[in-house]
Amino acid sequence: MVGGRHSTVRRGNCPKPGPQTTATGRRTLIAALALLPWLLVSWPTAAGWQDAAPPEGRLNYTITRGGSPIGQQSVEFIHNGDGFIVRTEIEIEVGFLSMTLYRFKHDAVETWADGRLVAFVSKTDDDGRDRAVDLSAEGDRLKGVYNDNPIDFPGGIIPASLWHPGTVKASVLLDPIRGRNREVKVEDRGTERIAWNGGEIETRHFSITGQINRELWYDLDGKLVQVRFQHKDGSEIQVTLK
Repeated sequence: MVGGRHSTVRRGNCPKPGPQTTATGRRTLIAALALLPWLLVSWPTAAGWQDAAPPEGRLNYTITRGGSPIGQQSVEFIHNGDGFIVRTEIEIEVGFLSMTLYRFKHDAVETWADGRLVAFVSKTDDDGRDRAVDLSAEGDRLKGVYNDNPIDFPGGIIPASLWHPGTVKASVLLDPIRGRNREVKVEDRGTERIAWNGGEIETRHFSITGQINRELWYDLDGKLVQVRFQHKDGSEIQVTLK
């Protein structure tokens, strides 16, 4: 139906596909079917996250230990001309009765321009021990200090703040707390439905092993929705998007 009028096609006027046309169509269909699995599992799919330029806004997470809440994390994305800023805040407090057994506070600011990390600053109170990282781009390097000690990294390194889509392709990540190289291996475990926010959500599951060990779940747009790892005391820590 075109323009509100019915058009009638006479069968006699429709040319039958010749052998060449049929063969070409069959080859096109086979090629399309061969590509289909890759199209279905491509990750991430959303513009912005895919380009490592996330939409402006804040993601808030709950942190639990053995299923009990112990803290919170927020990751805020602020657009800034040709780049953007990422602010991460983490607060954890583990107690028993009225006693505080462990306290952790971490604040970090990542500055990105033209797809590259051009500055990174973090301050951490690790249960009374102060840790500070201050880095800025110098040529093709990222240079600065950790607790006044000089540090130097390749300019393309990605912080292990885990939001960046390049995290799952990296072999080395920047420790945002101690300002060190961390060698890692990442395994794609495929799509997985997980419990989330009173229901379920389809995710892509990745495992990071090596000098950092994390289980990561991203939604199909590439947004980090869950992190799980084992603390050195054997307890399970989980970070979940609210």
